[in-house]
This record gives sequence, structure tokens and C-alpha cells, in this order.
Amino acid sequence: MTFKAMTLDVPLRSVEEEVTTFMNGLPCTGIDPFDRAFLYGDGFFTSILVREGRPLLWDHHLDRLTQGMRRLTLNAELAWIEAEVMRKSQLLINGILKVIISRGVGARGYLAPDQAAAIYIQLFPQRGALTSLEKQPIKSGILQGHLGQTIPQLAGLKTLNRLEQVILRQELATHGWVEALVCDVQGQIVEGVYSNCFFRVDGHWMTPPITLSGIQGVMRAEVMARMDKHQFPLRLESIHRDSLFKIEALFFCNALTGVVPASHLEDRLLDFEAVKSLTNLLF
Repeated sequence: MTFKAMTLDVPLRSVEEEVTTFMNGLPCTGIDPFDRAFLYGDGFFTSILVREGRPLLWDHHLDRLTQGMRRLTLNAELAWIEAEVMRKSQLLINGILKVIISRGVGARGYLAPDQAAAIYIQLFPQRGALTSLEKQPIKSGILQGHLGQTIPQLAGLKTLNRLEQVILRQELATHGWVEALVCDVQGQIVEGVYSNCFFRVDGHWMTPPITLSGIQGVMRAEVMARMDKHQFPLRLESIHRDSLFKIEALFFCNALTGVVPASHLEDRLLDFEAVKSLTNLLF
């Protein structure tokens, strides 16, 4: 199945490209209306940046796939998925490869059938020059909308139910920011709309723990692993929105955009050099 792709929040290409979808390794011409991914959001996904036929941050994506299948009790062969991602990455060369795992077609009702999962892979090709790895700082702020809490079994997973992000993305557009901070129902900062966040307070770098709200991003995992490797201190802590003024430096990150520093937070100038110094150390 091919269709024209919508522009990404931080686009990796300047023109629309055709997107190809495969189901269980074969070209997909449509999705069954009884697919539980469509009916109930019964599944999860991961989006992978592909460069020169190689899926970047693959170990972290593989961990996400492993965790998602285990915690949602989805029946899929991980070795086959990995081999298929490698094959399709070679086909894509440069762009975004999205893996969607659905529980598959089932009868009406919540009770999940005991069957093999359906594996969808979408290829979003990128043409022309590749995006520079060095990101320009962005202006940001904090949204009024917030993230709800989820059950522990779903905590941190990138499930197919992303209605919170859909609503928050609409609010983000009204401000004209590229990305913004989002809090949970208690007012604690959790992440961005489509990114994780790291910030410095009183000279200490911290990132919010992903417990009952938010997504455990693969780039977040990579940054944390590199900080640990360099023995760079990091606190798994958050702050309340009322203490926003304490943030001295801030950056957002996800698998597609990499590390994106913030130059301003609610019109207040941040320490961009602190982010640049940290990223130079880690990358």
C-alpha cells in the first residue's frame, strides 16, 4: 500500500515521498477492519532512523520490541522481525522505518485471540542531502495539557494508543514551538510531546523517571548509557511546573531527531553552551 506521507514534526525531508507498507514481509494493499490494532489499539510500534541501509540505535529498538511483546503477551518471532528490519533497511537506504506489531485480526470483543501477531513495516524514504547531525537550538515552553497515568504493565511502552500526544500536538501548534515540556496530572515534568527531555538544575543534569506516564525512548536510553559510560552524573528526578524557573539548560531527544537543544524556555534564555558541552562529550 502506498500513500503520501504527512510532514513530520521535525522533517527529515523537504518534499513528500511515497511510503511503502508491508505486512508479514509482503506488500500490503489494505488493513482488515477487524485488525485489533484498528479496533482497540492492540499493539505497539517503534520508529527507526536508517542511514546507508543500517538501522540506527538498533539494540535499543530491539529492547523495545522485546519488552513490548513480553508485556503485551504478543506472539511474534523476534529473530524474524530483526532479519526483516535488516532486509528492509537495505531496501530503504536512507529514511525512517516504522515497525508496527498488532495482535492481528480477531472477533468483536476485548478477549485477545491466541494467534500470531501481524507485523507491519512502513518505509519512509529520504531523498537528497542528509540532515546535519548538529541541531540548531529551538525555543520552547511548557504546555497546559498533561499526561494521564497508566497501569504499570503499559508504563513506558509506545503503544498504538497515542491520543494524548495527538491532543498535545494540537496545543503545541498554537504556540509555534517545535517541542515543549509536558507534565503529569500532579504537575511533574515528564517529557516533551514527542521527545524525552533532559535538563540541568543547580548544576545537576536530570531526566524525569518514566513510571506511570510517558514513553521510554530509545534515544533517551542511548544518552543515559553514554552518560554512564563516561561516569557523568545523572539524576532520575523531575521537578514541578512551578519550579520551571530553576531549569538552567534543556534538551529534547528521540530516535529520529537526535539531541535537540533549547535556547529559550518560556522566553527565558537558557545555557545552550552547557548542552553543547555535554553532547560533545557524549557524541
